[in-house]
Amino acid sequence: MKREEGFTLTELMVVVIILGVLAAIAVPSFVNYIYKSRTAEATTFLGEIRQRQESYRAEFGVYASPSASIMNYNPAALAGSGRDPQGWPTGTDWDQLGARPDGPVRFQYSSVGGVPGAAVPVADLAASGLGMTDFWFVAQARGDLDGDSDQVTFEANSASSTIWCSETGKGWE
Repeated sequence: MKREEGFTLTELMVVVIILGVLAAIAVPSFVNYIYKSRTAEATTFLGEIRQRQESYRAEFGVYASPSASIMNYNPAALAGSGRDPQGWPTGTDWDQLGARPDGPVRFQYSSVGGVPGAAVPVADLAASGLGMTDFWFVAQARGDLDGDSDQVTFEANSASSTIWCSETGKGWE
């Protein structure tokens, strides 16, 4: 009498269904984890820029302008979609501020400072809290979080301790 060993088709189908359900639950959680880790770079470095800007103003009386304009991102060109980290470029633009990320970056950064009466490079001045009679700075981080070519922008400024995220559509958070 021959003895057959192995799994039945029903048993294999049950295992496949269980793995499918687990994958359907795990993938969205993993994707959200990846997005949060990528946004942490931007919010952390914008926080460092804010601290460096305040220190710079305490020492020199004005905010630093390491970027030529708010749309002049640094590093100047991120390869690919922006999802791959790039090294911070060498140069004197950011040396005056003393802000430098700890490692490679996924976002492009800019920071501009101004004096009272200078035009503020923010689309919605009322929402930002910046006033034309104040010394000010604006710092931005722009990058592609998920490879769909849609850029997300994080913004910090001297008038608020919060960071604006363009992707949420909710404004200041």
